[in-house]
Amino acid sequence: MKITRSWAMPNKNTFSIKPIEELIARWVNEISSCHTMAKFVDPFCGKNEWADITNDLNPDIQAMHHQDALEFLKNMTPDNRVHFFFDPPYSPRQISESYKNVGIKTNMQTTQSSWYSNIKNEIARLTPVGNYVISACWNSNGIGMSRGFEMIEILIVPHGGWHNDTIVTVERKVQNQITTQK
Repeated sequence: MKITRSWAMPNKNTFSIKPIEELIARWVNEISSCHTMAKFVDPFCGKNEWADITNDLNPDIQAMHHQDALEFLKNMTPDNRVHFFFDPPYSPRQISESYKNVGIKTNMQTTQSSWYSNIKNEIARLTPVGNYVISACWNSNGIGMSRGFEMIEILIVPHGGWHNDTIVTVERKVQNQITTQK
């Protein structure tokens, strides 16, 4: 596994942060060269222009779909060509702000860790073995081993001061079933 650390100024548009943008460009090119007709899906696209299939809850964002991410993913059918970007709101406060910005009230279901787990379960369901997920967050969990993923690369992007680092993970799905941890 490759681990890199590269300082950059923070930006709410995660994929426009220079070292993150460079990692994504490299992986999109690599994936596209190995996977004929690869499609990239982003359930939280914001201003990300890397994905072929885009969704964002905010109707003011230029996206193909404007649904809750979990609803969007549940409505997708498996496709052998899909690879995912996973750049959700990073905290309960950010989730709450995202929903409030479009006039939707949040509740315990949308601000607890099960919200992330449910979305990750759907991404795991839709990602074929051998395909990739690139995640950005404040931790290096990614989609996770328990969902059949192997960590390939981690990029840590510190922003200085009291800003949390942005951590980007690249994972490849290596098995189809979800294993439970006891």
